Amino acid sequence: MHAEHEEAMRSDFHDCIALSWKAWRPGITSTESDGIYRAVDDYDTRWSQGPYGREWDFLCASYKDWRDLPHDMDKFAQDVRANPDKYTEFGVTEVQRRSIDQAENIVREERSLLRAQPYTKQLPIRRER
Repeated sequence: MHAEHEEAMRSDFHDCIALSWKAWRPGITSTESDGIYRAVDDYDTRWSQGPYGREWDFLCASYKDWRDLPHDMDKFAQDVRANPDKYTEFGVTEVQRRSIDQAENIVREERSLLRAQPYTKQLPIRRER
């Protein structure tokens, strides 16, 4: 992967994720939400079906894994950083190593954003006896 293509992929991935965060805003309409998710799908389709689909898919999977399995990914990322030669033998490329790092950074940013969201009081659940 050429450096300029990698830079474009990383920029588009961050933009794509940041765009999806807009769908979390309180009071967003379903029309706005649909438009956001269409735009997110456009990013995904363009990259996953292009010549760098494998790299895009790895970046997406890394992001998902950091969100869903942060402790496992932290151990994995530390091992990849500590033993780069071992992982190169297993087929982990430099681009993929940087994708692991980028996905971690985006998930940290996402968590900060969620913590900064104002708390919205939920209505009590009505229970019948």
